[in-house]
Amino acid sequence: MKAKVETVEKMNVYANELVKMIVKDGQSLEDEKLRIAFENVVRAMVDMTNIQLERENDTNNTLQTTLSRMKIAHNCINTNASSSNKIQNKRS
Repeated sequence: MKAKVETVEKMNVYANELVKMIVKDGQSLEDEKLRIAFENVVRAMVDMTNIQLERENDTNNTLQTTLSRMKIAHNCINTNASSSNKIQNKRS
């Protein structure tokens, strides 16, 4: 049970950071990275709803997969945000 809570907490952190990055750097997001991030977040949502609806046989495995999807989404946006910050710093 503790591992499940920790996994869900990590997903929550990724989700909150994604929101902050998108709000902060929304204008500079690359379409392809945004598409990949969005797809992974939506797939994570499907996984989480399937868990809640008790449609998953292996909840632990599904949670780990979902956490991976959130990390991928986070990395897509974070990499893009870092790149745009570097470009802005070079221009200054």
